[in-house]
Amino acid sequence: MSLEQLKRDFDRDGYVVLRGFLSPGELEELRARAEGCLGEAEKGEAYPGVVKNLNRVDPWFEDQLQRGRQRELISALLEDDLEPATAAWFARLPGETSGIRPHLDAVGHRQKGATIWIALDRADRENGCLYYARGTHRQELPSVVGLEGFSAESEEAVAVEVEPGDATIHSSLTVHWSEANRSQRPREAISYFYWAASDEGETADPETLERGER
Repeated sequence: MSLEQLKRDFDRDGYVVLRGFLSPGELEELRARAEGCLGEAEKGEAYPGVVKNLNRVDPWFEDQLQRGRQRELISALLEDDLEPATAAWFARLPGETSGIRPHLDAVGHRQKGATIWIALDRADRENGCLYYARGTHRQELPSVVGLEGFSAESEEAVAVEVEPGDATIHSSLTVHWSEANRSQRPREAISYFYWAASDEGETADPETLERGER
């Protein structure tokens, strides 16, 4: 898909899907790096399937956050320079009974940004794939976890089923969520989050942000 088509889709829907974003070799390197970080990084108590700030644990993730090819792509989609924020690991845990309620990534002090979410495993409806509410980046919604009126049955809801190495990019203003992993299969992913440089809101320490519960 051309950059022009990706930009049109991103502006219209608030997200795009990139099939085969990573080669098999790149995927295995990303998986190995993530596994190496998990023993050192601090897991959140509220969200046990989330490890933020991998870039503070392994310089490789900092390099990817700063210079990975996704940065140029996200910059083009946002039509802005970027301020790299954080690299994180996300998992829906096999057999869990609840997922993450609808929310958006923008927080009160800043609004414009985007996340690339890279699948380490197949993600489908059974094991807790991402759902996007198409077009919600054009609405004014509060930044809370648990936005009312959104579910898998919503008219604008899209279940994004992906294979390992596929990626999605979504606006920080796009509503998204994931349901429980009702399978015994893993559903892990790595994300890189960026603020738009032109959004000069007050900066918060990434560890204080409750974004990234996917």
